[in-house]
Amino acid sequence: MATLKLLIVDDDAVDRRAVRRALKEARVDAEVVECATAQEAIEAARSGGFDCIFLDYYLPGATGLETLDTIRALGVRAPVVSLTGQGDETLAVELMKAGAADYLNKSGLTPDRLERSLRYALLLHRSEEERRKLLESEQQARREAQRANRAKDEFLATLSHELRTPLNAILGWTSLLAGGQLDAAAARKALAIIDRNTRAQAQLIEDLLDISRIVTGKLRLEVKTASLNGVALGAIDAVRHVAEPKSVRIETQLGEDAAIVCDPTRMQQVVWNLLINAIKFTPSEGRVVLKTEHGDGRARVIVVDSGSGISPEFLPYVFDRFRQEDGAATREHAGLGLGLSIVRHVVELHGGSVTANSDGEGKGASFVVDVPMHAGAGAEAGGPIVDAAISPPAERAVR
Repeated sequence: MATLKLLIVDDDAVDRRAVRRALKEARVDAEVVECATAQEAIEAARSGGFDCIFLDYYLPGATGLETLDTIRALGVRAPVVSLTGQGDETLAVELMKAGAADYLNKSGLTPDRLERSLRYALLLHRSEEERRKLLESEQQARREAQRANRAKDEFLATLSHELRTPLNAILGWTSLLAGGQLDAAAARKALAIIDRNTRAQAQLIEDLLDISRIVTGKLRLEVKTASLNGVALGAIDAVRHVAEPKSVRIETQLGEDAAIVCDPTRMQQVVWNLLINAIKFTPSEGRVVLKTEHGDGRARVIVVDSGSGISPEFLPYVFDRFRQEDGAATREHAGLGLGLSIVRHVVELHGGSVTANSDGEGKGASFVVDVPMHAGAGAEAGGPIVDAAISPPAERAVR
């Protein structure tokens, strides 16, 4: 055996020496701690990390059974070997029912019996610990599977709602146009509504296709040299129509421009999704700030909003698929919640990372994209790279 840490609990110093002597004669390499009372034993077990505890039944202040119950209540799972006197086998059985691994009669204590009992207690403890960990792992896997199934059910309900909403608007206004019931002004309004809802529907479908490409490893990057600030400004142009109706102000703090090797379209999609997310959760008259910077061979895009923020409980899951902070059918903000998940995978495909920060609900949020200025994953300018298949974890949707 390796060096063990053992606790001997007995109010009789002679008996404690006998156990020490037997350990030595059995050639058990051990660091031994002795206690004479139940309270000392409890304090030692609380601070200890013992491999095994030898526990006498009769102790000042409490019985061995009471002491064992207290030790277990503290979460100490070290195996316990009961020390009993002649004729105390019934008490030893009670201790074993309470969780002791074995018992030793002090009057018949020999090095061989002690070594055998110690080895049995350690093996039993190891077996129980393995079984406990396996059970915990199975329970955790079951909880994760149940959580994933609930999240997918919620996502499908959200998907049907989000696809139906623009479709109803398109069908309704198309019907009015076809019926000739609208004057010129109303017809222009109808066409604008149809156009807006068609674009929304197309974006929903494109997000679903992107998630499918990511999961199956078929999302391609067309890598070339691009302007960091050009990517950022292009994304702003693409989201102004979303910000203006809400009177959300988009401010830019662009650093010195730099050339980065990336897929410009996909990187613009990253910035676009971060801006859309920020605008969505920022109230009217709020502010969204877009920053760019570079240094040490890396480029960074930072989006900061003055919106509703992210709760500490949800923050670790903000980039996951099939989970939304507000998954109710009556939630305030529309959308499938796939945008940030797409952001994470596209950024990682470029060899970078994206992080989210928030001081809590009502305190806004910030997202930082950090990518190498040269193509990640061994890509070279002018050549496509293909994402390896990504095994979906307990999949959830995002904010």
